[in-house]
Amino acid sequence: MKKIVLSVLALCLATAAFAQEDTTGSTMNQPVRKPLELSWEQTEVGDFSELVPYVYQRNADVMYYHTIWRTIDLREKMNHPLYFPQETRGTWRSMAQVIFDAIDVDHPEKKEGEVLPVYTDEFCTMYKDREAVRSSLSETHVTDLLDDETFEVIGQQEIVENYRASQILMYRVKEIWFFDKKRSVLEVRILEIEPMLQVEREVGGAGAPGPGQEEGEEEVQTVKAWKRLGYIMYDELRPYLVKQEMYNPKNNAQRLSLDDMMTWKREFSSFIYQEQNVYNNRQIDEYIANARDQRIESERITEKIRSFEHDLWEF
Repeated sequence: MKKIVLSVLALCLATAAFAQEDTTGSTMNQPVRKPLELSWEQTEVGDFSELVPYVYQRNADVMYYHTIWRTIDLREKMNHPLYFPQETRGTWRSMAQVIFDAIDVDHPEKKEGEVLPVYTDEFCTMYKDREAVRSSLSETHVTDLLDDETFEVIGQQEIVENYRASQILMYRVKEIWFFDKKRSVLEVRILEIEPMLQVEREVGGAGAPGPGQEEGEEEVQTVKAWKRLGYIMYDELRPYLVKQEMYNPKNNAQRLSLDDMMTWKREFSSFIYQEQNVYNNRQIDEYIANARDQRIESERITEKIRSFEHDLWEF
């Protein structure tokens, strides 16, 4: 009797195992595993670092502050850890991809409060609605529809092209430098950040006809231009940056988040293009035309802030 019961139980287990076998090769029911990147167990990305809050700052302790605007050009070699990888690889994402994923308004699982807000002004007072953000992340092209036999234009078609995170090649950052007399330190805090996308624009200009071009035809040229994505409050972006590990060129075992690099270590190359001034905050290129002199003016503003702290301890 015991042998019969064991035989029936073994038969049931075998039947259940064969019933669960998927012969179609589908991976829909397979568990999602973490990307295999190391030979040892890796701590969940996002759990290795918590958001470090700023030191509480009293307005009465600020004896000096200066607001500046700087440009972070991702084409410079020092800023490559912010730009690469161009596409997501395992757990590695670029800073631009983190921003794209945070403001993804078309994500089916995201609610209104879970989307990183984008603003229309640098003071971050007016929100961009979802449709405006969606249009900022894409571009619509109008192409002619041709007949298959006569190749005549029979209509037009709109093609929506979504921008890629790799097209963000520059960040404009607004930050404030201040001196705290209670702690006797000169600190800096980023207020807002503005991603800049490099896109291609077709420009038509009437001129001398080129080879195979009739008189009066406009020559269409493709030029590169900058497009603004919108203003993002940096304090609202930090919770997303702190969860993303970045590549450390010096030591990959020393894990750093994008928040560590941008907020605390500030290991990026940049130049100042504007400072707070009485002339309605005019930019440097508005009163200095030469590019070399603009960089010299940028260094002068940097040295002015550095000299303020140095002069405090000069006896």
